[in-house]
Amino acid sequence: MPPRTPIPLIKMDVKKAPWEQEKKPHNRWHPDIPPVAEAKVGDLLRVETIDWTGGQIKDDDSAEDIKNVDLSRCHYLSGPIRIVDEQGVPARPGDLLAVELCNLGPLPGDEWGYTGTFDRDNGGGFLTDHFPEATKAIWHFDGIYAASRHIPGVRFAGLIHPGLIGTAPSHELLKIWNDRERTLVEGGEGSTTLGGVLHTRPLALLPEPKGAMLGGLPADSAEWARVAAEAARTIPGRENGGNCDIKNLSRGCKVYFPVFVEGANLSMGDMHFSQGDGEVSFCGAIEMSGFLEIKCEILRGGMDQYLTPMGPTKLHVHPIFEIGPLEPRYSEWLVFEGISVDESGRQHYLDASVAYKRAVLNAIDYLSKFGYTKQQVYLLLSCCPCEGRISGIVDVPNAVATLAIPVAIFDQDVRPKPGGPPVGPRLLKRGDVAKATYDGSLPVTVNPCLCGSSH
Repeated sequence: MPPRTPIPLIKMDVKKAPWEQEKKPHNRWHPDIPPVAEAKVGDLLRVETIDWTGGQIKDDDSAEDIKNVDLSRCHYLSGPIRIVDEQGVPARPGDLLAVELCNLGPLPGDEWGYTGTFDRDNGGGFLTDHFPEATKAIWHFDGIYAASRHIPGVRFAGLIHPGLIGTAPSHELLKIWNDRERTLVEGGEGSTTLGGVLHTRPLALLPEPKGAMLGGLPADSAEWARVAAEAARTIPGRENGGNCDIKNLSRGCKVYFPVFVEGANLSMGDMHFSQGDGEVSFCGAIEMSGFLEIKCEILRGGMDQYLTPMGPTKLHVHPIFEIGPLEPRYSEWLVFEGISVDESGRQHYLDASVAYKRAVLNAIDYLSKFGYTKQQVYLLLSCCPCEGRISGIVDVPNAVATLAIPVAIFDQDVRPKPGGPPVGPRLLKRGDVAKATYDGSLPVTVNPCLCGSSH
């Protein structure tokens, strides 16, 4: 039997801008974005992707590119890919599309990535009220390992995965997305209990023609203008999969996507070398260009057979997936707890988001006792292979979330010991990440227990 060499389906050149690529990517969801390629079930396909910002972020020691990034131009996805069976019959609405991720990696010659936090007035993030400035750490890859000059003393194996992969929505599903997200935005931050606790803004990103790239649609056509005005942003995960940022979608994984349009129109991008659960700094995995080698299978009628809608229509379903057999192996973990009481001491009701925020803040303050700045730890917890859990969601009023960090990624023992953390000559300072100034006027959350403290 001859070697099973992947079929090169979509190639990308990292030296070119997104709009200069031979098969132009897209950065919006819409059923009328035409496929750039067709693939048959069972074939082993190679799909290349550029980084999610389209090359806006550079391998340097400045965070100005993160501070001024144009987020209207994200994410750049390779595809759509029309999927057909052995007889050439396309996937149909109501089918399931099984996508097996056989292999993934950085593009040869581009073996580096970055982690960052956005400026509070340009994207923000999970802890933007504590860390309003833009920051950046560069990572370089040695095979399966990542290390950073901006966060020295740390090295870990990557769990490479696409942060974003999904099928195209139907017109009906697209309208559902836009209507419900518009209602959220129009309600304002006062309409949600998290509005005053989680400070990422806006509440949702509605259709925006500025920065839109729609694959093969001519940019000067009336069709482009119509689609750009309707197309959904790629920022959140939704019923089609999309930007779920699930680190376990790695080698050997199989994902079962609902099919909403003829051909399924599969797209993918936002490749990550590594990520922690939650991707808490928002620009928070190790973002990179990359490749995927995939196989597809069509399960005819699979949506009705396997997926139960949870909502008012049959479109309210979600993908399911199998975890692959390969991942970094760590046996010792330091685990931080959080409960649903915010930094002001206010009680929330079974709120897992508040509990996870507390767990992350606890971990940041703890690890900053070992020579790291809090900004370094914040970025590290976003991209290292840490494990987040909702540990309790029933014991009123406190949800409990945990964040587990593998201790072997550090070049020092960070566990509690008699005598306390290192001080004086035993404390080795670890430099800092690249930082930009925050020039806005929004208030910063300060821990009241540390007011007047030297910590």
